[in-house]
Amino acid sequence: MATSGPPDRQWWKEAVVYQIYPASFLDSNNDGLGDISGIISKLDYIKSVGATAIWLSPIFKSPQNDMGYDISDYRDIHRPYGTIADAESLIKGCHERGIKVLLDLVVNHTSDEHEWFRESRSSKSSSKRDWYFWLSDRKSNSTAAYSRSTQGLIRGPI
Repeated sequence: MATSGPPDRQWWKEAVVYQIYPASFLDSNNDGLGDISGIISKLDYIKSVGATAIWLSPIFKSPQNDMGYDISDYRDIHRPYGTIADAESLIKGCHERGIKVLLDLVVNHTSDEHEWFRESRSSKSSSKRDWYFWLSDRKSNSTAAYSRSTQGLIRGPI
């Protein structure tokens, strides 16, 4: 990838990043929730304030139990925000203005509605069983799941 300026200058060290939480940014269709079309409509403004990158909080499909950080499908957009085509238009619009796009990609945990979680939960012999930590609750005979990244937060053996 070609870069401009001295080789020791990296865009991410000097970028002016405009963070956007889509749900509260701009509602383009009057449903009470911000959306990707609303972001697109403000790209010229974002450029005018000197932003060289936007950082989007999660836009992927989610039941929204954790403000979008509980992603249920990384291959789709949360419907109230728009569609894959809308996301592609946003990226294209940003690039046309020289604005880079950073996505808040949550890879250390998933929604309990994600297919990996459901498969992991389905059976102790599931090929995805070890993608999460499962703890037995001796009092209720139930099982709780913890993502692999939670290990550092739990004291004692899992």
